[in-house]
Amino acid sequence: MALHTQPRPIVGIDIGGTLMKMVLEDGTDAHNRHPLVSFIRNQSQQADTSLLPAGWRRTTFSRPVEGSSKQQFWALLIPTADIEQMMAAVEAQGPATGGRLRVAATGGGVLKHKGDLERRLGVDLAVVKELPATAHGLLIDSSQGAGTQLLLCNIGTGISLATMDAQGEVERISGSGIGGTTFWALVKRLTKFTSFDQALVAGFQSGEASKADTLVEDIYGRETSKEIGLPPDLVAGFLGKLDREDLSDADVAAALLRMLVSNVGQLAVFQARLLKVDTVWFTGGFVQSVGSQDHGGVDATEIAQQAVTEAVSFWSAGAVHARFPPNAALLGAMGAIHIAP
Repeated sequence: MALHTQPRPIVGIDIGGTLMKMVLEDGTDAHNRHPLVSFIRNQSQQADTSLLPAGWRRTTFSRPVEGSSKQQFWALLIPTADIEQMMAAVEAQGPATGGRLRVAATGGGVLKHKGDLERRLGVDLAVVKELPATAHGLLIDSSQGAGTQLLLCNIGTGISLATMDAQGEVERISGSGIGGTTFWALVKRLTKFTSFDQALVAGFQSGEASKADTLVEDIYGRETSKEIGLPPDLVAGFLGKLDREDLSDADVAAALLRMLVSNVGQLAVFQARLLKVDTVWFTGGFVQSVGSQDHGGVDATEIAQQAVTEAVSFWSAGAVHARFPPNAALLGAMGAIHIAP
């Protein structure tokens, strides 16, 4: 882990292609009254989520940090497209009176927005690489501790698979451009759903993926499928029946979810076998819908995680297990705080 020549930041940000994650770690730093700190704390403690802008989510939680007692975290997730709105809201709180704030930053969008963030918010960004930040965030969030090899599969805009060895070194080993953005873009194009959670919940509650996917039995017939040793309900071609007129939006959402997690599960299991590990840690905004709205008692996070778990079990015949840290979407921002140079 990096040695700090300056006081460790108390704010970490992770700017992805779809979401910007902001995490405040409580401390005694004088910058606790910086407008950005106040903004994150106030928004994350907003009791009435209807007062938050559309698509914004918040949460608070605590975790043991570096052998200390539990540390409090405040977190805010906003659509990356709303970064201008966020900066304007922070500016509206007035100028920073205690000096500039050092902020740990990671994610693919950091360099794109670095100049505006530093100039308008009165901050200095300490930029760290995304996968090391995510891996170190996993150690904090899961209380794993260093010293064992970990396999991570981060599902964000795309998919990245990385290992962390016993010495804490992180290496990206594989990935795919078919990720969370693929799912959401197709949902928006093919259905009338207006939110990620809405699509997941509807697909789970009333969707039938088999109506949209071409199955083995659609090609061979049910009995012949059995004779050739393939399950009749095995997917032969994802979205192969998308031109059916009786498909519902929920059917399409269910099929899109199955297509994505099948791809994720296959990649993760392949790498787990190569590394001879039996556990894959799944991270990223796709597997944790932070602060989502209530959908009649149905949790979008549980739907996504269950779908990934089933895909991993299918491709590994139960030999590889999927695990999910409690704050899977926030690991990059959390870890960045602790490894910022």
